[in-house]
Amino acid sequence: MVIKMRALTEGERRAVLALATRFGSDNERDQLLSDLDHCTVTEAVPDGSILSFDVEGYQRPTEPGRWQYRQKDGFVVDGVVKDADGSDMDVMLLADANRRLWELEIVRYHVGSVTQPNWNTFKVR
Repeated sequence: MVIKMRALTEGERRAVLALATRFGSDNERDQLLSDLDHCTVTEAVPDGSILSFDVEGYQRPTEPGRWQYRQKDGFVVDGVVKDADGSDMDVMLLADANRRLWELEIVRYHVGSVTQPNWNTFKVR
């Protein structure tokens, strides 16, 4: 299996930036913006519904951690995007144990795999 690293698409990048505007912590937002300028992504699953970030010069912690960014009110930061067939899908941005950019995850609740997220439909909740 060949692992292909790539840059975020313009639509993916816009979605991440929109999610970052809702962060409750300025420090986490600033770190994410810095990481975003120095990263590539790998599609962790065949349908591309999980994008793993590789931040240049950063080594991930060895301890497990999967943390979802939060708003000032404590609710999670997430969004919704439509797939090619019009199905709504949840979009989550996850951090590692050090609160550094780790994954963008798309969750499709309808039958079938993610086909083609239409990032022009993306909205933050």
